[in-house]
Amino acid sequence: MITNIHGARGPGTRPLALGAALTILVPLGPACGPTDSTVPADSPGPFHIGTTIAVGAAPHGIRFSADGDTAYVALSGDGRIAVVDLTGAAVVARWDAGTTPLDLIRAGDGWLVSQFRDSTLVALDAEGRIVPGAVWNVGAGPSLFTPGTVRGQAWVTSEFADRLWVVDTGTGTPSAAHATGDRPYPADVMWDGSHAFVPNLDAGTVSVIDLLNLETDATVEVCPGPAGGALTPDQVTYLVACGGSDELALLNTASFRVTGRVTGLGPRPFSVAVPGEGRYAVVNNAGGSTVAVVDLDSRSIAQTIEVGEQPIVVRVHPDGERVFVANEVSGTLVELIPVDDGTAVAADEGTTVSEAAPTEATQTRDATPAGASPAPNEVVVLGMIHGGHTTSDSFSLEVVRDMVREIDPDYWLTEIPPNRWDRAWAEFQATGTVEEPRVRRFPEYMEGLFPLSRELDFEAVPTAGWTEPMSDFRAAYFDAYAEDPQRAGTWGEYQAAGAASAEALAAGGAADDPRWIHTDAYDEAYDIRMQVYARLFDADLGPGGWDAINASHWANIERALDEHRGEGVRFLLTYGAGHKGPFLSELRKRDDIVLLDVATFLDRLEAG
Repeated sequence: MITNIHGARGPGTRPLALGAALTILVPLGPACGPTDSTVPADSPGPFHIGTTIAVGAAPHGIRFSADGDTAYVALSGDGRIAVVDLTGAAVVARWDAGTTPLDLIRAGDGWLVSQFRDSTLVALDAEGRIVPGAVWNVGAGPSLFTPGTVRGQAWVTSEFADRLWVVDTGTGTPSAAHATGDRPYPADVMWDGSHAFVPNLDAGTVSVIDLLNLETDATVEVCPGPAGGALTPDQVTYLVACGGSDELALLNTASFRVTGRVTGLGPRPFSVAVPGEGRYAVVNNAGGSTVAVVDLDSRSIAQTIEVGEQPIVVRVHPDGERVFVANEVSGTLVELIPVDDGTAVAADEGTTVSEAAPTEATQTRDATPAGASPAPNEVVVLGMIHGGHTTSDSFSLEVVRDMVREIDPDYWLTEIPPNRWDRAWAEFQATGTVEEPRVRRFPEYMEGLFPLSRELDFEAVPTAGWTEPMSDFRAAYFDAYAEDPQRAGTWGEYQAAGAASAEALAAGGAADDPRWIHTDAYDEAYDIRMQVYARLFDADLGPGGWDAINASHWANIERALDEHRGEGVRFLLTYGAGHKGPFLSELRKRDDIVLLDVATFLDRLEAG
């Protein structure tokens, strides 16, 4: 039986690095002090144990079928993949999968399996048979794949080769490698594939790799022995399991700074999973027999659950709520089920749990009395002209401020990325100004939102899907495209569409006329250019494409609208005027909101 694979040292000789990476060492500041998370051991908590299934020797990586009824578990001690029927709680098949299969991922119609001690990735067909000759050497110690895939790609770290490999999930072929820090452990990747976060066990750091532009953005000192991590669903925070200090470190995904810590998890935390909407993180304690449930709102331990000896990998089920734990020494797969109604339940036998007290920040709002019909929310979409507000008379910053006063929103949905908001707001509260570079680009926020927050009673909600790597990649792409003689024809087509769009916009009114901007005709004129943009460039731009970026913005906007459904409140949505058309199209599909016409508020301003 092979146990404690990740506790063992690897080959004595490490391959030479393929290239140097830019390193920015970010020191741990005093604001990142530990949270006292000591809790009683007999209180109820948010999860309870469901089924426990004996699967085989040294289980590690876990994958699921699309319907969630089947789990595939890599048995590194048996050299097999256990196929587990979750509805019947039984192993129904075992596939031969090499010597030390540590994880697997879908690749085409079959699977790709990492071979920890053979330095390879091997392919299995749809029936679980090893495909002859389908073997790729990726350096010593390939371990766990990223939990998810992005645009047909997955990533896997090679622990003793200091590499993060890109894998094409259509063909199963590793296509590129990025240098990491010393002894990388399993990585996680942002929803858009812009950044990979890689914990480097021996270095005590996290490598932040810009996957779009193929460079390392930062190397962040986090804690002794970072062994794993996971991104929160809102992509604001990367949670790092610190195996050498028994704590969880919270790393902001924009500033790359540690913003907090939760201590007292248990011995040697190794793997992290964040189910649901991100209230809790489940962290295994590989040096013992428990998982810790961390309340991310209060930054405290909410629950400690006995699951089996040496829990090693935790993964979220496709339903988004349940969590499965592979116990390396016990040889079991354990299901953790959230309490359905949000109230605590008594612990299962052998389970120790505790629950943190709710704080004001974590309490939910319920504006609809019991038995009453939900009240529709109101939405005002205000198209911005950004720097144009500083020079315009008809749509000046003063006009923007007056319009916001007239609209008087309960929630202001902004074109600010969620992972940049906390820093910006903290700076404003402390000094009255904002230095966060992305936020400073928007005069309507610097001279509108922030000062108005002291005058009006609204909650600002950051909703932008923008990332800096996406922006940099897009700029470089267009620079190259414009100079490529082989693309002169399509570039000319795009230029012609831009000219036609500009002509239609000019024919409708002045570029800074708020009445013209807030018409359907304006959206149609703007779309002349953007339809061609999307058709020609979106496939290459990926997350920076026109349809993709609007979809990512909209996902955050929709989440905010859903959170306050039926409360009878008013939302103000402010983005660049070009985004207004796609958002209005989505908003008109909803039956729980009332869209308010901007012209009404302009009329009031003129009448006043």
